Amino acid sequence: MDSNLRKKAENLISIYQQVAKDFRWKNSSSINTLIALSYVTKDKAYDRKEIERVNDYIKKNLGSFSSFRQRSILYSALLLVNSPDPETKLDILLAYDEKLKENGFRSYTYRPVTAYTLLLNCEPRKADIRIAKAYEIFTEMRKHHPWLTSGDDYAVSILLAASDKPVQSIIAKMEELYKELHECGFSRGNGLQFLSHILSLSEENSKAKAARCRILYDFFGQNKLKVYANNYGTLGLLTLLEDKSQRAAREVLGMSEVLREDRNIRWLGKETIFLTAASLVSCTMLESLKNSNDVIYTNAFVTIEALIAAQNAAMIGAACAATAASSGS
Repeated sequence: MDSNLRKKAENLISIYQQVAKDFRWKNSSSINTLIALSYVTKDKAYDRKEIERVNDYIKKNLGSFSSFRQRSILYSALLLVNSPDPETKLDILLAYDEKLKENGFRSYTYRPVTAYTLLLNCEPRKADIRIAKAYEIFTEMRKHHPWLTSGDDYAVSILLAASDKPVQSIIAKMEELYKELHECGFSRGNGLQFLSHILSLSEENSKAKAARCRILYDFFGQNKLKVYANNYGTLGLLTLLEDKSQRAAREVLGMSEVLREDRNIRWLGKETIFLTAASLVSCTMLESLKNSNDVIYTNAFVTIEALIAAQNAAMIGAACAATAASSGS
């Protein structure tokens, strides 16, 4: 693993430890990981006082039952790393959450992260159109896979709605990918559906993407890192790196080993470590693509950014859902 990636791994471990110490009993370990990952991928310095400042603003302006308030430390950190004016962005975020609700997005658990995805990936003047198209896409997803489609598909529908293509064309492409991936040996289910959704963000041939995805799956399995269905989306993240995907996969293995060496990170489990390592490696490669003279990659980096956004939204949604389930029990 190169020195830059090793430095990012060490930085993530350091920030994770600080967050876990600063907000003990307030966050789950998965949320602490997400906060650390956000700071490292955005190359921002961790500042407890700033998080507390935004957290106080959230608590003063939102009711006790607000999902944003219940995850206030997470959203404070996410808003801080993405905006110099997190308070104003929170007001916009809340407005988006209300618009999503009005347009049919009902899930209390997944709607906030969907609003956050919209905040990061859509111009305000286009928000109403994007929301309406996203709900149409979500509705069509549910028609094709009623038992698989739920609130965890909200955020990716927002990203898919950025396409200028008609909804039926978007759905047809996803269904084609779902079929190709299954024929490559991936089991049908929610993980495969999510993988087909995020891979459809790319214009590359479906058969080629599915085949490369399978190669990556086998590579990790051969190296004793089994990729389970709920991490299929991570394979999609690496698949979109095209001919750089094999190099990225090797870096992910190295990154995973470094993270597992830390006793605080190790017990998070192989799946969380794998997902975190893939996000770090992909974001680092994305930085190099932005500065590349390679036309293919400079045109592709926006798509990969969208894929990273989809993967991170899934991570946030899953972390929040797990925390909610734990609280309920």
